[in-house]
Amino acid sequence: MSKQIAKTYVLNGLTANDVAKGIISGGHQTEAFFIQDLDDAYRRIEYFKRKMPRVQIFYAIKSNDNVPLLKLVAALGLGFDCATPGEIYKVLKLQVDPRSIIFASPLKPPQWMTYAKKSGLLYSTFDSSFELKKIKQYWPDARLLIRIKVDSNSVYRLGDKFGCDYETEAIDLLDEAASLGIKVIGVAFHVGSVCFSFDSYVNGLRMAKALFDFEAKSGRHMSVVDIGGGFLSEKNTDIDEVSSLINIALEEHFPDKTVQIIAEPGRYISDSSMVLYTSINAVRWVEKNGEKINILYISDGKYGSLQYTEKWQTVSKLERNTDENHEDLYETIIWGNSLDSADRVLPDIKVYLPQCTPQDWLVFPIRGAYSYVFGSMFASVQLPQIRPVISMELWKKIRGSDVFDPEDIIENPDITEPMPSNLPKVINIQIHLKSNVLINA
Repeated sequence: MSKQIAKTYVLNGLTANDVAKGIISGGHQTEAFFIQDLDDAYRRIEYFKRKMPRVQIFYAIKSNDNVPLLKLVAALGLGFDCATPGEIYKVLKLQVDPRSIIFASPLKPPQWMTYAKKSGLLYSTFDSSFELKKIKQYWPDARLLIRIKVDSNSVYRLGDKFGCDYETEAIDLLDEAASLGIKVIGVAFHVGSVCFSFDSYVNGLRMAKALFDFEAKSGRHMSVVDIGGGFLSEKNTDIDEVSSLINIALEEHFPDKTVQIIAEPGRYISDSSMVLYTSINAVRWVEKNGEKINILYISDGKYGSLQYTEKWQTVSKLERNTDENHEDLYETIIWGNSLDSADRVLPDIKVYLPQCTPQDWLVFPIRGAYSYVFGSMFASVQLPQIRPVISMELWKKIRGSDVFDPEDIIENPDITEPMPSNLPKVINIQIHLKSNVLINA
């Protein structure tokens, strides 16, 4: 079953939270759903641009590739970081310029290269001699950035998988590219997703500068530095601190403003833009060491959009009135909606919630990045639907963009209307094949 793309609600005086409560209060919504606040993503984009004015954004769509968000990015004139032909296809369907896409995968099968070339892309990355030889054969007119490895304190250490060694490999690879007649236009690095060592960006820029100098001495010219992603999304103070370090390093190592500086933020832009709302299918109470434990079974789970949890992600009970603010809290175990005994939500976090009933809903904020894109649809359970919303103010700013179609948008929406059901169609059949195994109770 292909995923439906819900129309975007234009809100005049209402909030994303109002829409969620409206859907639930309508009484017909039973399945989990997301609210995607495009204004939240827009504010993140604008803040990033304000803090690092030299850095051009190429949004990493792997973090969240929901079409309304991609259309917002395109309408704002940003670039895209794509890692697969599927992502390239999804972006080019928006009629964006292929030159605004960087194919930021340093290891690509030949058919991926051919696809990118035929699609009009020009820019990609490499980190090995093997990749250069493939590029020479399948995509010789590509414009490349050499990807180097940068040490970091990151939750997801991309340097363990990608990037050549700056000291022992990079120079040889640049010479090899030149000997093959392949154009290397710059240096790329990625400090890893959820990076806590902000000085890693500074180290990456220092190494990039040294490679720029080497190419210049060799009579070759580079003009692009890609500082990747990894920007923390929890609070603004993180981007404030890292942007200050990056800006200082750019002035020191790349004062020439003709050098183009790009970045590939994904999580930072999309993370807080989506909130997940899950219904409760069943409730149990057990006693352990004399204490009551609240056990909840919900309408999403580990094999849906709740596979991974970052340290800042939480859950709460949806409050319908002010009295609920004073409810007693109990240790709570949350089970997902599959039959797998490993399908426990937030298993490594102590969860405390009020007593709940099957009429209640749980709220999972900060679920915009790497949530439904990781969904497996195990046991043919479909992922939650997404309701995008946008303020009237932002809509007026971007409505003239060709990327939006009139049918994408609903103004003055009925916010109590439920999301489309994910249940499959009922099949009424006439039995032709007889089974020897029947239940005849």
